[in-house]
Amino acid sequence: MSLRRSLFVICLIGSLLCLAAGYGMAGQWLGVTLAALTGPGWWLARKYPGSGLPLVFLLASVGLAVAGRLSGPPSGWMISGSALALATWDLLLLDAALESHSSMEPTHQYENEHLRSLLLAVGCGLFTAFFGRLLRVQIPFVVLIFLIAFLLFALDRVWGYLKRTG
Repeated sequence: MSLRRSLFVICLIGSLLCLAAGYGMAGQWLGVTLAALTGPGWWLARKYPGSGLPLVFLLASVGLAVAGRLSGPPSGWMISGSALALATWDLLLLDAALESHSSMEPTHQYENEHLRSLLLAVGCGLFTAFFGRLLRVQIPFVVLIFLIAFLLFALDRVWGYLKRTG
């Protein structure tokens, strides 16, 4: 099994477990059932990636996370579940796009670069979400703009470093 397919399975299971755990902790068993039912849907979407099914199940998973966040389950589980659902969707579409290509060196390099950037995006997103939940500070607008500019610059530097070393 290729790395992207292994990561697809890991992200799918992680997303389902996070959503089900969040709903289960709140005692909302309908949410647990709906989260569990998206699993077979993702496998069906993997079988027919050219249809609209991947988008439908991405929206279903993120919708479950949003509904769960609004109805009371712990937000950490819902944020993680939706981030992993987004990674699952991306890996499903990457697998579909590269399925017809042979395993030549440029394809392998593209796949590794894509997986690295996906990991960076999901990791930064989860870090920002969890850090934002912990930190409650009133920041002036001008300082916020400078912090965002610094963050973008730092991400650009990290991305450049990964391109040079990878």
